[in-house]
Amino acid sequence: MNDTLTSEPPYSRPRDVQSLDECYFYHSMDVPGYGPVQGEWDLRGRIGPYLGNFNFAGKRVLDVGAASGILSFHMETQGAEVVSFDLSDDYDWDIVPFAANDADSMRQERRRHLRRINNGYWLCHRAFQSRARMVNGVVYDIPQTIGPVDVSVFGSILLHLRDPFLALENAARLTRETMIVADLSPYGKLASRYRRTPRFMPRADRPDGISDGWFRLPPLLVQEYLGILGFGQQSITWHDFQYGGRMRPIYTIIAHR
Repeated sequence: MNDTLTSEPPYSRPRDVQSLDECYFYHSMDVPGYGPVQGEWDLRGRIGPYLGNFNFAGKRVLDVGAASGILSFHMETQGAEVVSFDLSDDYDWDIVPFAANDADSMRQERRRHLRRINNGYWLCHRAFQSRARMVNGVVYDIPQTIGPVDVSVFGSILLHLRDPFLALENAARLTRETMIVADLSPYGKLASRYRRTPRFMPRADRPDGISDGWFRLPPLLVQEYLGILGFGQQSITWHDFQYGGRMRPIYTIIAHR
């Protein structure tokens, strides 16, 4: 049954998490009372460029795929009212179903991993004294009970999704003004100006390889997606960010209705 705007608000109850040992951090962060924590991505000091230097003051924002919450908490400090959205351990990760793998075991492992990611969010939420609200669910069915938002943000999550267009479409239903998408391109900056073909990341002969990534989407294709959804006034910027000890080029698209 579809949600309606008169239904019960879908916000998740905060968790009381105080130990780093219970957490997994997707982003490196400097957490008040805990100090620096190490994550896969390091955006520290450069979150503004990562988000296209957008002015979030006075905006209601949906942070899709919030993970450890670094973007949510940053946008909140910029004057936004933030709704964070992410999977919880009640839901399955969009894993690649290699026939050679034990799918049930992988699902259970991913749910345990999701709980640690969620714990990291709630530990940081408390440490930063955040007022952001969390909604847990599947990106292909974002609840309409969240209500309208001014801005939706997709921070490097489209590559993890089997159906990235459907995810964008679900957020676009709620978004009145602007969609912001930051992601990795399969091509360099120059080639990305001309190519729309995505790169399929999994390989049939490597079931022990990538199982949580699907597509590298070139920015021209994402811009077409956003244009189809009604966000045709667009700009794009490029910056390098650290992932796993190396610098990776990230494009950021800001698209307005």
